[in-house]
Amino acid sequence: MNTKIASKKPKENYRIEPMRFNLVLMIIASCMLFAAFVSAYIVHMPDAAAKNTWTEFDLPVQFMYSAIVALISSVTIYLAYRSAKSDELMLNRVYLSATWLLGIVFCVLQYMGWLNMISRGLMPVNADPEDISASYVYAISLIHLLHVLGGIILLTVTLTKAFRYQVHKKELTLMKVTHTYWHFLGLLWIYLYLFLYFAG
Repeated sequence: MNTKIASKKPKENYRIEPMRFNLVLMIIASCMLFAAFVSAYIVHMPDAAAKNTWTEFDLPVQFMYSAIVALISSVTIYLAYRSAKSDELMLNRVYLSATWLLGIVFCVLQYMGWLNMISRGLMPVNADPEDISASYVYAISLIHLLHVLGGIILLTVTLTKAFRYQVHKKELTLMKVTHTYWHFLGLLWIYLYLFLYFAG
């Protein structure tokens, strides 16, 4: 009599999980993208200013508020990660939910910042095609906001899994990815805000 014994497929050991590796590649690509915008801004501004085709203006105060929100959300996502690591599942859900809500607040503040600029006559496309000072701010903040929307989707997936008890100290890969990506978004916006504030 032959009996078949079901054998478990051995878990593959990676030096770095594929999900985290993909995240690293995406962060590198994002850094290159924003570096290109920052470089273009630095190169274009003095030349445009010399030709009187560069409008100097104050950034919307909402952008400063969104930088503060980004900083606070970095704290809440860290606390969410720490809670998952120590198997405090209820706290993990609370801090993930708080981070998700702060992400929505961030998006609303960015939108309000654009409305602020429009109310001051700073349009995405200037009547003078040579003056694109405001266009840089719109482009940089919009592309960053698209990254944040991706982060909110990632947070939604992580939060859903957390409520299904699929985020805990033995299953941290998704939590690590969410934690790292959200920190990246927060630090990136703070850097971009400070750059635009002092460079403009």
